[in-house]
Amino acid sequence: MLNPKWLATFEHLVKTRSFTKTASQLFMTQPGVSQHVKKLEAELGENLIYREGKQFELTHAGSMLADFIANQKLQHHAFLAQLKADDAHRGAIKVACSGTMAMKLYPLLLDLQCEHPALSVSLEAAPVERIRHMLMSNDIDIGISTQRIDHPAIEEKEIGQEHLAVVVPSSHEIKEDIYASLAELGMVIHPDGKHYADLVLGRNFPERYQGVDSIKQAGYINQLAQILLPVAQGLGFTVLPASVIEQFEHVDKLKQLPLEIAISQPLFLSQKKHRKLPHRYTRVLELIHHAIATTK
Repeated sequence: MLNPKWLATFEHLVKTRSFTKTASQLFMTQPGVSQHVKKLEAELGENLIYREGKQFELTHAGSMLADFIANQKLQHHAFLAQLKADDAHRGAIKVACSGTMAMKLYPLLLDLQCEHPALSVSLEAAPVERIRHMLMSNDIDIGISTQRIDHPAIEEKEIGQEHLAVVVPSSHEIKEDIYASLAELGMVIHPDGKHYADLVLGRNFPERYQGVDSIKQAGYINQLAQILLPVAQGLGFTVLPASVIEQFEHVDKLKQLPLEIAISQPLFLSQKKHRKLPHRYTRVLELIHHAIATTK
């Protein structure tokens, strides 16, 4: 990196076109000014000026260096202006969350972007480990997960609860022995299915439930919006956040199974410690809380 003091001396020399004036303005000697120019020339391996008596002219390399210094100053001022100008209606919104929350939050964020087109929304549905990685690499500014990240560089707080439900076909008759009926029907598995089933079935049927592997598998699907299709067609049951059921097109073909113990899981909002969010996230946080308030 070129020495900033040498560059400042050269910048003044270009402006004044005089070694005497430059030395006077910078409280240096004329030999000191010449020494700074020579050090720059040695560093760059190029002549920067050529003398004509008491006058001098810039070489091609000298003109390029003068332009470089001017551009650096412009970039510096532009950066400071951008740093201070935190527009609440401009910039990137980068969020990662569970698939369930994405279904609720994404339409709200798109409405916000339609209202303020200078905003740019990036939303990724991701598991907690992916959210942690994206926060640490600064690929997102906010994460919403159903499990704690527990990383010293990340701060997180619980912002709500998400109710979990056992969903069965509305046409299916659930007998008095609820667990036996579920086992006979079989479970439609999905990426979070084991976690949800362990929480709900493990609490409600602790003496009989021995993990999803002990229940007949009625199918597998990894697309959140498609998980309820086989259930609606009577092919099995599944365990999902209740809010997913509410958004399903054929909700009349489903029913939630009443359980003795209602199970909810916490929702955590996470962000990088000591990294202040831009003003545009004030509205985003309001939308997140709104989405959670309707996620029961």
